[in-house]
Amino acid sequence: MITLSITAQTKMALHSAKHGFSNPIHGIALGKKSNADDSQLEVVDVVPVCHEVPTKPIVDMALRLTDAYLQQKPLEGVKIVGWYTANANALSSGSNNEEELPNAPACRICSSMAENSSDDNGTVEDFLLLLVSTPRLVDCVKGAADETPLPICSVFEKGNRSRTFTQKVDDSRLVTVDSKEILSKAVQQIVSEGGIRGGDAAGGGGSDITIYDFVDHLAECGEGNWIENSLVNKFVLNSLR
Repeated sequence: MITLSITAQTKMALHSAKHGFSNPIHGIALGKKSNADDSQLEVVDVVPVCHEVPTKPIVDMALRLTDAYLQQKPLEGVKIVGWYTANANALSSGSNNEEELPNAPACRICSSMAENSSDDNGTVEDFLLLLVSTPRLVDCVKGAADETPLPICSVFEKGNRSRTFTQKVDDSRLVTVDSKEILSKAVQQIVSEGGIRGGDAAGGGGSDITIYDFVDHLAECGEGNWIENSLVNKFVLNSLR
């Protein structure tokens, strides 16, 4: 089973909404194995990296800094477990009945991460590729979150005979932490009040809650809490009360 936390899903939603659903977004997925059953993986958080086609220097540096952060602040076994993305212009790509697949750069990055993750015994860690559903986020912005199927992303894993992350995980293996009603409310609130502020979809206005990725951090000369995005964490926590 794969569980997806509210924090992880709302950060992915906010990252996509900030950039108007028109640019590709990319980031790092953080998670841990269940103490009771090692076959269960929980995606507990994400770290936004960029809102453009990722370059190797950006990806490598973001992964190193995130890994260093996790080593300095051990969070009960939390580690890098994959990558997340949203396709550019996903609303206009294909019909509603056509299965959306992750973009090529995200597949390459996740494949490279998996290949470089083997331990001393040659065992390769399980990695996931999360693809944000742009139509579901638009439903949230329009106030139709109650009708939005959750989770807000599809999950892909590496196929048995392929190195690429194009094998979709069956929805029966996905679990959303806490109730779907709570998650719908949190996603709708954080997108409408936070994600629209300062983004391409915005036109200005909104609250002071926004999200930063690694590219924002570099552009703003080191400003922007891109790894933790602590203001978003606080916003999600308050939404659950």
